[in-house]
Amino acid sequence: MENEKKSLKKWIEKNTTFLLALFSGLVIGALTMYFVNSAEKVVSIKGKTITSKDLYAKMKSYISINLVLEDVDSAILNKKYTLEEDETEEIKKTAQNYIDMYKSYYGYTEEQFLSENGFNSLDEFIDYLSIDYKRSVYYFESLEKQLENDAVQKYYDENSFGKVNTKHVLVKTSEDMSDEESLKIANEIISRLNNGENFDTLASEYIEKYQDTVITEDLGEKGAFDHLEEGYVEGMKTLNKGEYSRTPVKTSYGYHIIYCIDKIEKTEKISRKDRMEIIEELAADIMSSDSDLYNKTLIKMREDANLKFYDNDLEKEYVEYCSQYIEDENETDNIDVNIENTND
Repeated sequence: MENEKKSLKKWIEKNTTFLLALFSGLVIGALTMYFVNSAEKVVSIKGKTITSKDLYAKMKSYISINLVLEDVDSAILNKKYTLEEDETEEIKKTAQNYIDMYKSYYGYTEEQFLSENGFNSLDEFIDYLSIDYKRSVYYFESLEKQLENDAVQKYYDENSFGKVNTKHVLVKTSEDMSDEESLKIANEIISRLNNGENFDTLASEYIEKYQDTVITEDLGEKGAFDHLEEGYVEGMKTLNKGEYSRTPVKTSYGYHIIYCIDKIEKTEKISRKDRMEIIEELAADIMSSDSDLYNKTLIKMREDANLKFYDNDLEKEYVEYCSQYIEDENETDNIDVNIENTND
């Protein structure tokens, strides 16, 4: 919905510089081991010789520790997690949403979006989003360990009703369209549906007639843990395949007429996405008690994986990075980072 579009725009604006740097960082990373482990001549002029080791010493100053950690986290998380097909499809959908937002706000093509943000291909961008998703999986798994045994399963059993694939027509309320007027239009659409008219045809007609006031969306498969407003959830979960809401469904956006495309029964196994959503709900107090908990969890993940630096300068930069999230100086000093000195 509209709030989702705003959040996507905010994410893009926040991460444009970082994404642009990402590809450069990956290239640098590929060359680093060669530079560190050799001192071959690269160029000479007027008696001065520059070796690969000299280049590495200068190149280091341009490397952000965030770029190094992209490769570090990839190595840890790709070994730990394999994504399900539906997760991969959701990440691809997310990638396309970002690209579409750039097209909408900046007039970019897909190629321009990828180029501006430092990616050679759509697959590279999807890989980047996949690692970010796997970080979230690890974080929520860590949170679950702090909950009571079977808390997630109990919550799922009590609240899940499966998934409902819906599309809807929304008659928005605004300064230009009162609540009463929106309700009247919504009831008019339902009346015509009751007389046998086609949902999609009516949606197109009313969008053209009430531009910027009436919209339609295909929300796809959604369930109890997908952050939809309670009114919409209550309205959709009672529908069977091919049915539509017989009375307008009220949310903060306005009045919806919901159409059920399909209904998927509740499964015994909790999907990873639903599990994370439930943990977020149950662990809200834990999360709010420490705004740096996410980054602290990833720092601990790298420590448990025996992160080792072969360079003093990068090791110092990582300790400084960690100090942003760990306020206790003694705790920062005790960050378990293995290092083998190569700075002669």
